[in-house]
Amino acid sequence: MIIRRYVFREIVTILFALTALLLLIYISHRFMSYLVQAANGALPVEFILQLLSLKVLSDLMLILPLAFFLAILLALGRMYKDSEITAFAACGVAVPVRSIIGLGVVFAGFIAVLSLWLAPWAEQQIAYFKTEANNSAEINGIAAGRFKEFAGGQGVVYVESFEGEKSAQMENVFVQAHTREKRLVIRAETGQQIAKNDDAYMRLTQGTRYENTHGQLDYTVTTFAEHEIKIPKRLKHTADHQREALPTMDLLNQANPIYQAELQWRLSLPLSVILLAALAVPLSRTNPRQGQYAKLFTGILIYLIYNNILNVAQKWVMRGDVPTWLGMWWVHVLLVVMILLFSYFPQIKHYFTLKFKHQSQAYS
Repeated sequence: MIIRRYVFREIVTILFALTALLLLIYISHRFMSYLVQAANGALPVEFILQLLSLKVLSDLMLILPLAFFLAILLALGRMYKDSEITAFAACGVAVPVRSIIGLGVVFAGFIAVLSLWLAPWAEQQIAYFKTEANNSAEINGIAAGRFKEFAGGQGVVYVESFEGEKSAQMENVFVQAHTREKRLVIRAETGQQIAKNDDAYMRLTQGTRYENTHGQLDYTVTTFAEHEIKIPKRLKHTADHQREALPTMDLLNQANPIYQAELQWRLSLPLSVILLAALAVPLSRTNPRQGQYAKLFTGILIYLIYNNILNVAQKWVMRGDVPTWLGMWWVHVLLVVMILLFSYFPQIKHYFTLKFKHQSQAYS
């Protein structure tokens, strides 16, 4: 019991440190990406923190399994380096493999909650915020002296300058918009953004409107004192069109290979935690001369290969190249085989060594 608590404390301590480090790297990268989008006018600043928080919650199920796997490797690697495992063995105490796997099962339950419920909910909220951000960025992203596309590329706005704050009056406004039948070109001395019934409009004053039909050379020229243009909202991305945002219970009732692949991916994440915990125990075996980080590179390499093969298997299921009953499960079977090889490698090595000695003695 004391040894088990000691091993658990080592693993959990390193797990918290690794999780904090990986989250810091992830948040920094994602935050810089959102800042670039905000600087380009594609994302309003007020949406950055909401999107960042939801994206962290969505991708936490990918960060934690890696952190848990590396935590076991580093904790047991340090014990091998300091000869603590050797001292345990001398006292007749083996590495608590079952307890470590049991800890992996508990941790897998937490990952299951993330992958099956919290992450899909976060993806739904991300889709909603992105739609609202795109609609808000149509006008709020206008900067003086720069051309700004809106309505998915169906129009462009140019403002020479702003009088006072950016949300105030626009000076020397140029607008070009086109539909399937007509093309509009508008030049106005001033303009201002207004809202009516949750819709965005641009109110232009003292300008000229040029309108013509595609393929025709004649233009209709209209001089106006005041003119309003509705900025169309982009189509909303509903959860029905995003497999990542679909609730898990809805995926269970879907026979489409695309949804089955998503379901198997969500189930694979908690399963991978248990398998990686079982792999980390034999993989961490080292001698004191090798050091604590001797198997770290090997562990990261195995994790990357395993994760990439899972992604490839998911694509195969989505395309129908692999039957859904086989799906992604064969990847986990390969990892189980690797776990058995690493677990019984000392016995296999000892067997072949003795066999080689007996053959050498027979020939001599």
